[in-house]
Amino acid sequence: MSGITSLGVGSGMDLESLVSSMVSLKKSSKVTPISNKEALKELQVTGLSNLKSTMTSFNDYLKTITDGTAVNKRTVETTLDKEHPDFSYELDTDVSNCSHDIAVTQLAQGTKLKGLASSDNFFSEKDTDGNTVYRSKNAGQLTFTVGSGDDAESFSIDVAENESLTSIIKKINGASGNESVSMNYIVGSDGNINIMLQSSKTGDGNDLRISGDVGILGMTGNGADNEVQNAQNAKMQVDGIEVSSSTNKFSDQISGLDFTAKRVSEKDDQGNYKTSNITISEDSSGMKDVVNGFVSKFQSVMSVCDKLSAKNTYTNGKCNYDGGDLAGDPICNAIKSSLKDVINNYTASDGKTLYQMGISIDKSGKLSVDSKKLGSMMDNDYEGLISVMQDLSSKLTTAVENYTKSGTGILTQRSESANNEWKDLKTRLSTMDDYMTKYEERLRKKYTSLDSILANMNSNMSYITAMAASNTNSNK
Repeated sequence: MSGITSLGVGSGMDLESLVSSMVSLKKSSKVTPISNKEALKELQVTGLSNLKSTMTSFNDYLKTITDGTAVNKRTVETTLDKEHPDFSYELDTDVSNCSHDIAVTQLAQGTKLKGLASSDNFFSEKDTDGNTVYRSKNAGQLTFTVGSGDDAESFSIDVAENESLTSIIKKINGASGNESVSMNYIVGSDGNINIMLQSSKTGDGNDLRISGDVGILGMTGNGADNEVQNAQNAKMQVDGIEVSSSTNKFSDQISGLDFTAKRVSEKDDQGNYKTSNITISEDSSGMKDVVNGFVSKFQSVMSVCDKLSAKNTYTNGKCNYDGGDLAGDPICNAIKSSLKDVINNYTASDGKTLYQMGISIDKSGKLSVDSKKLGSMMDNDYEGLISVMQDLSSKLTTAVENYTKSGTGILTQRSESANNEWKDLKTRLSTMDDYMTKYEERLRKKYTSLDSILANMNSNMSYITAMAASNTNSNK
């Protein structure tokens, strides 16, 4: 706004108050209604954002129950050596109570072959730096095969006469189709150059074999005679039953549990493998935390709905605007009704109601837990309780995502619409501020001119009055 505050000084009239009153009246009729709408729309935007955030948090928790991350609470007791365990374990979401005595009797491994770079197949020379270079005397082709049948891995390389051992190693290790074979060499204390070929593909039947000019690598036949380590499965004894895996990872052999063999178990004085015990049982305390967490998150949604939808009070018919950010908006009651309906109408597949399991809801939407009934449910049907929590959470997720889902959710669409309206009102307010500034400037320009005219008139009138008085006195 203009900084002019001297209107009326020349004329003696209170033109400053006149302009201020006219600006105030214009602002009241043009700006104030938009400003009030903008303030109310900001409250709505904030309220919808808080409501969606609370419901999204609730939905995230529901998903941890549905997918088993939260609900399958089990305690694990084991006699494994903590620093050097024979195996590690992971619990599946469907694990049930169990106890197993386990020993690792064999680790999975791949094939290892050894050849000899003797004077029959290699010669040595010095390079320009004085380093020893080993070169093949013979040329030929080598084909490497790991495993058999449809799962076999196979690739070939060509070796040139006088090709260096280092070059041959690079060809093998980088060959197209090579997924598991690596080659290196070891110079023994006897001076012999030991060529080492090994495959990382473990499991029975996944042996590494060579065909072609195998003599280049100081081997015979298909390499089987040069085998220092054969491919084999990992093996474990679980309660005296042998289980086997082509890798050190055991999945699907023991229900509810996955194991990874780390080392072969030690043996006792009689030559029997020493076992480690693992026992899985219900975690009643953890399950109670899940149920109480569910109740707490549910209650947060209800409480936020109540707070946001709290009605405004009125004094002498005038609104005090002291209610919630979404006062008068039906969306909060709609959400409460939707979630309460899921709870009130839920019945488990075996016919049990939530009330029989210890969970009840009152008319206001407040959930409560009967610890005795819940404890009895855990003691008598722990798996059933897990199933109920997952099924109930899934149904509530459907109800919640009807409001929060990206793009199509009712809250999502309402929030986007409210934000757009709020931005539009802020733009209109900014435009009106510019309008009011220019309006006041026009008024001040107009009344400054009037003030100047009146000031001149006052000056002229004073002069005429003085002249008239002077003439009167001279005629006496």
